[in-house]
Amino acid sequence: MWNSHEEAMNRPPRLLRWRSSTEFIIATVWTSFFTDYFLYAMIVPVMPTALVDRASIPYEDREFWVSILLMCEAAVAFLCCPVFGYMLDAAPTRQMPYLLGLIFLGGSMVLLALAHTITLFIVARLLQGAATAMVAVAGLALLTDSVTTNNLGHAIGYLGSAIALGFLLGPLLGGLVYRVAGYQAVFAIAFAMVGIDLLMRIAVIEKTVAKRWMQKPGAVADGPTPSDSLVVQSAESTITASPAHAYRPRKKPAPLLLIIRQPRVLISSGALLVHGLLYSAFDATIPIFVESHFGWTSFGAGMAFLPSALTAFFEPYFGKLTDTHGPRRIALTSFTLLPIPLLCLSLITTASTTHIILLLTLLTIIGLLINLCTPALYLETQQVLDEMEDKEPGIFGPRGAVAQAFALQTMAQFLGLFLGPLWGGFVEWRFGWGVMTFGLAGLVGLTAVFVGGMGAKGVGSGSGSGSGWMSGLGRCCGCGFGRKDYGRGDETGVEDREALLPEEGARVSG
Repeated sequence: MWNSHEEAMNRPPRLLRWRSSTEFIIATVWTSFFTDYFLYAMIVPVMPTALVDRASIPYEDREFWVSILLMCEAAVAFLCCPVFGYMLDAAPTRQMPYLLGLIFLGGSMVLLALAHTITLFIVARLLQGAATAMVAVAGLALLTDSVTTNNLGHAIGYLGSAIALGFLLGPLLGGLVYRVAGYQAVFAIAFAMVGIDLLMRIAVIEKTVAKRWMQKPGAVADGPTPSDSLVVQSAESTITASPAHAYRPRKKPAPLLLIIRQPRVLISSGALLVHGLLYSAFDATIPIFVESHFGWTSFGAGMAFLPSALTAFFEPYFGKLTDTHGPRRIALTSFTLLPIPLLCLSLITTASTTHIILLLTLLTIIGLLINLCTPALYLETQQVLDEMEDKEPGIFGPRGAVAQAFALQTMAQFLGLFLGPLWGGFVEWRFGWGVMTFGLAGLVGLTAVFVGGMGAKGVGSGSGSGSGWMSGLGRCCGCGFGRKDYGRGDETGVEDREALLPEEGARVSG
């Protein structure tokens, strides 16, 4: 009996090759992004009525509380990103934190389904913000672990299509089901989506875990064998680290502090902040603008965003362009052209057919240019990390800092989502539509100047690397840490995260 139990423990998980394949990992991350943004968008058309009917919010105050709930979600996501980034890099595998994000999402749906007070609605949105932060950071980290840098932009582009599809189908199905079957039926869809997402997150096996199974003598994984070069190469390679050359921890700053010293990371993160600010500024102003100038209803305001949202389906192609031409050229093109349609928005003043067509056309061009740069901004950070690791192996310690780097960028984007309604709503209310659009165009133009410094030679972590102004920017953000704080020592530069992965962590039940 004991022998059979031991054999079962040493047997590879079922369908190991398929569950650890690049295709299945991308599909799992895609599903998690789609589920998160689908559920976020599904509740949007339901929330105003639900606050009045279930939480007894006065009708005239519903827009205020909807804005509060959106800002609460963005604020908690902003705060959770660095915590989750550290958790993901410190954990033996990405899977458990990844599942934690789904628990937050499921909990938020339960609270929203049961909520009859504004307090419960707020708590539910806070949990949903934490879930969104975990999905964004963990999903990008898992994707980076599974895809080569040469194809990373293309893979990140697919996530844009998941977000777009979630935003498109969420309000449509949420509003339709709410009208036909009522409030509780909306959350039946939510729980079904969470269930599908849960099955995929449990089934997925990280490549670091799969590699250890493939290296065991006589281990043969059952199931189909797709053409997954990463798994095959991992199975053929072995990790050797002798005691004399094993990784020796040294006193050094936290990886996140090393990352924020990199000007290119700061620039790409700042660009993502502007990226989020543009989105949320238009979310806060376009519905009011089309209602006051065109007399459109909330349905018409939602349809105004449809052409712009559809441009996200081009992100896989934009990611492929980034892989081919590099992130700097793509991002600089995007931010250089963006001020033009933003300035042209100020020309729209009447409800004529010409101005309506012009508004929809300009919003589509703006959406296209924003989505053009998204894969490039994330890929830039990964290239910086790769250059730092190549220049000084082991600089981030045994477990790396991929998740913390993406946490920093996701944090910047959520900060932009938080500030956008304040920027757009206040400026448009106080100074008018034209001043608001000119202000956004000026911000984007200023960002384009800094984006021109992306992709400069060197990583900006030491003296003499990168251009002069970029090195100065890195020193300003260096928090007093110099290169001497993390000397190379005896690091071997091997895959330390995989070498230190415990045997118990590699035993994933079939």
